[in-house]
Parts: sequence; structure tokens; C-alpha cells
Amino acid sequence: MATRHPYYGRMAYNLACTIKASEQDFKVAVVHDAIGLKHLGPHQSDVFDYRILLPEHYPTGFATKLYADLLTPVEQTLILEADMLWLFKRTPSELFDSLKDISYTGITEGWVDVADMGDDSHVRKDYHFWADREEIKKVYALTSGILYQWRSEVMYFEKTETVSKFFATARDINRNPKLDSVLKFLDKIPDELSINISSAIHGIEPHKKLWTPAYWHKMNNDITRNPADLVNWYLVSFGNHWSNSSVKKLYDRIASIALKKLGRQHVFSLHSKKEYLPERIKM
Repeated sequence: MATRHPYYGRMAYNLACTIKASEQDFKVAVVHDAIGLKHLGPHQSDVFDYRILLPEHYPTGFATKLYADLLTPVEQTLILEADMLWLFKRTPSELFDSLKDISYTGITEGWVDVADMGDDSHVRKDYHFWADREEIKKVYALTSGILYQWRSEVMYFEKTETVSKFFATARDINRNPKLDSVLKFLDKIPDELSINISSAIHGIEPHKKLWTPAYWHKMNNDITRNPADLVNWYLVSFGNHWSNSSVKKLYDRIASIALKKLGRQHVFSLHSKKEYLPERIKM
């Protein structure tokens, strides 16, 4: 998704290049608005197999991902946040093959049994449900099943009736959560709140609990690893308000190798979001 600021278009371009460097024929789509890709020339935007202009009545930002089932041009879709890079040891096809016959999955950091909301034994304390879980249970009349702490930086889905209903419910919740305890991010309702609730309503489970296809230093004690040490992951996430020198160095190292392999010049280095995005400066 590349909307609201050229920053995300630049990151989406680098991500697409790392995917293509890993597997040249793998199809990559970008959802963008009038601003997102405006700065890319034809010799850069051609890295995307599909350039999907976001309809004006669709929201930008976090909520855009909740429209992915309506926007995707294919039957099997992997949603990736733009501020990530693909690693070279494992291919996109390898990931898709591992998810064969899975209708929906994504990253989960923890969970709680709806029947016993007070049991914290599987809850990740340094992450969120994005609202009070007891209020979620009451307002949405949940009586059984699991409420997960989903993270939406990586999501995989296939076009099925259940998945379509899941996304439709998530969009409705995002528009009107009906909760007093919502924890907003940048004054917006996180898409993950809607995903958490909608998956509980529709009984959608991850194919594997605590699945971690992407390495993110912020969830690993702020430890930045070398590419050679990242063989167990498909991607690296660089999401953060402020990126230190070691994080920037890792990003530029991976991106420059991929772009050189494709015969392209590495021109979009990683910059901290606080340097570019007005809403991040306040944080």
C-alpha cells in the first residue's frame, strides 16, 4: 500500500525490487493514490505488475488493508507493509507453497480464550488487542473461540466466501467500533483492532500460532541482525518512528544488493518516518 505520502511509494518500490531479485517472475501489485507513486518514473514503476489506483471513496492509511479482498487482482494474495524488504535465501513461491489451501493467516503475537478473558498466560504483554478485551467480548457478544493479537504487516488470504465476510465485518468495525476503550494510533483506529474482532466473530484461525515470517527488531529487544543471520525469515520489517544507524545500514545493504542484481540504481535509502511524515513528528 502506497498512499498519503511519497515515502510509502519509495519503500514499496524497494520492497518490490527485493521480491523480483529473489524471484523475477513473481507478480507484485501496489495499491496507491495520486500521491503515493507520483515521484516514480516509468523505469521505476514498471517493477509493479499491477498498479491499482485506490478509489477515492476508500480510506487511506491503516484501513486500506481492510479492502484488500476488493482490490486484489488475484485469487491468492500476500499483503506486505511497504516498509519491509524480502530476503534472498527464501523465495515468494516457497512461502506460497507453505500456505497452500490456507484461506487466511497472518502474524499473531498472543491470544486469549474468550471463555476465560482473565487468563493472560498466552497474551503478549508488550503488544495490544487495541481495546479492552472484556469490553470487546461484551459489545460483540462473543461466547467462545479465541481473540488473537494479530499483526497486519504480513497477511495471506484466498478469495473465499468466509474471507469476504471476514473483511466486510472488519470494515464495518473500523468505521464504527462501538467501543469506549479503543487505543488509537496516530489518532486513527488501528486495522488490527477490526481484524482481531472480526476473526473471532467468524472463527478464523492462523495456520500457525506465533507465526513469524518477518523479522522485526522492535519485537526482538531492538536487536538488528546481519542478513546472514536471518535465514529463518522471509522478510525484514523496518517499521518504526525512528531508525538508528544500524537499522538504516541493514536496509540499504539489502536493498542495494537487490537493485544491483536487477540492474537498477539504489536511490531510496531508509529515512526515519519522523523525518518525513508530519503525523510522526509529534511522537
